[in-house]
Amino acid sequence: MSSSIKSQQLFTNVHPENLSGKIIQFPLTRIIIMVLFFMPISVINNLLYEYVLEPSLSGIYFSVVHYAATVISFIVFLIAYRLYTRYIERRKAYEISGKGSLVEFGIGSLISLGMVLLMVGMFVILGYYKAAGFNSWKIIIDSIFLFGMGAFIQELFFRSIVFRLTEEFLGSWIALVIIALIFGIMHLGNKNATLFTSGALMFEDVLLTAAFIFTRRLWLVWGIHASWNFFQAGIFGMPNSGITFKSWITPEIKGPAWLTGGSFGIEASYIIILLTFAIGLFILKLSVNRKQIVLPVWKRKTAELPETVI
Repeated sequence: MSSSIKSQQLFTNVHPENLSGKIIQFPLTRIIIMVLFFMPISVINNLLYEYVLEPSLSGIYFSVVHYAATVISFIVFLIAYRLYTRYIERRKAYEISGKGSLVEFGIGSLISLGMVLLMVGMFVILGYYKAAGFNSWKIIIDSIFLFGMGAFIQELFFRSIVFRLTEEFLGSWIALVIIALIFGIMHLGNKNATLFTSGALMFEDVLLTAAFIFTRRLWLVWGIHASWNFFQAGIFGMPNSGITFKSWITPEIKGPAWLTGGSFGIEASYIIILLTFAIGLFILKLSVNRKQIVLPVWKRKTAELPETVI
């Protein structure tokens, strides 16, 4: 995986001396600016589906246009992010650079595939999981686009925006705790969610944030997140954060909730909570060795800050 990108390269290169400039460069302000960059894209995308695609297309035609629209949205989000970093932070968007992206995404996918297969294999051996039937192969393709784009938008927002900007001000450790709390709380509204399941997601979110800290890029964490949702829900038919989706396999699942996660899915399994947290801690240890941990702004030495001042 790429090791050339360092944490300081994701800091803003703008260090204004006047009050208005300082307000603009304050992390919370930049988070709001990023939301304003992305909001028109989301609104237009939703309007396109609701008033153009769904009323006028059906069957294979809808699917083809839907896939194409998803790819276009993905590209537009990347362009918007690059425009933001170029004009607001005056730097290159290293976190979404393409070099090595497929390798990092692939490694992330293998991590999630391994964990899902571990759980499904265990359930099969214990008699807790049985494939009751198989559905159309088209569900597999639909799931790739559904979970791929969903995870991409979440990681772009949670890791590349909220975590990164919070980290630049408060440091890695405080930002890691904050983003985990936000991630867990935001899932409280999901079907079958409880305080326990949100707590489980907070611990599991450590793995996602650790992946971003380690590479300082989006691709590894996106691979972990997208592939987890895809294999868990799209292939093996288990609930994803309490929500049931169409899946290739229609399963029959039984067994104790502490092991299977019950109606919330294996994210609420004690085994997955401990496993993802342990992997996250291991990656954080590697990140410390790679010197990717950011100190709070008040502890960083002046020499470590970018020199550009406007």
